[in-house]
Amino acid sequence: MPPSEPRSCCDQDFERLFDEREAEHDLTDWRRDGLPDPTRELIEALQVDGISGASVLDIGAGVGMVHLELLAAGAARAVDVDASSAYLAAAKGEAERRGLAERVEYRHGDAVELTATLPAADVVALDRVICCYPDLAGLLGAAIATGPRLIGLVHPTDGPLIRGSMALFNAVSGLLRRHHSFYVHRRSEMDRLMREAGFAERHRGGGRFWKVTVYARSPA
Repeated sequence: MPPSEPRSCCDQDFERLFDEREAEHDLTDWRRDGLPDPTRELIEALQVDGISGASVLDIGAGVGMVHLELLAAGAARAVDVDASSAYLAAAKGEAERRGLAERVEYRHGDAVELTATLPAADVVALDRVICCYPDLAGLLGAAIATGPRLIGLVHPTDGPLIRGSMALFNAVSGLLRRHHSFYVHRRSEMDRLMREAGFAERHRGGGRFWKVTVYARSPA
């Protein structure tokens, strides 16, 4: 990030990691091949209880797949929060192409640092986001603070093979000073944090590597 802008508290260089080249690659893949399977499952799981008229907060939205698909399916408005200006630009361009730009607000920065300024939302999505962030409690706390009824995540499985592979990746990344780490948070810790915040698991799925989980706010 430019020196005048605050760095993410996780010390990931999101501007360099998720640059224009990566954004264009993801956008091209989406247009050519459709949604990745875990993202499609997340979107479908969030729609089960109906999203007509809902407000959506898409944290780390990338090129906008989740919130643009939900808007097309009946959600009223969306807020896209991303620490990569290239991905925000790509998402905005795709929203304009689809005629949805007037229903999306864009926020550049770290969602945890922006927590106090995030608007209320009915639905929060974190599609392959927590794996890039060390502070699980802080990131889920940012989502919870907006008062949603649903929070949906795509996250890596926390099995020993994946944890070991990611530890090796992080060690090499550190030696090469790439400022890029991959975090495999414990599923049990995610469940605990969400349960203590008043949410219960509504959907659990996904494949061998990426898991899909949706939590719903428990009745008072």
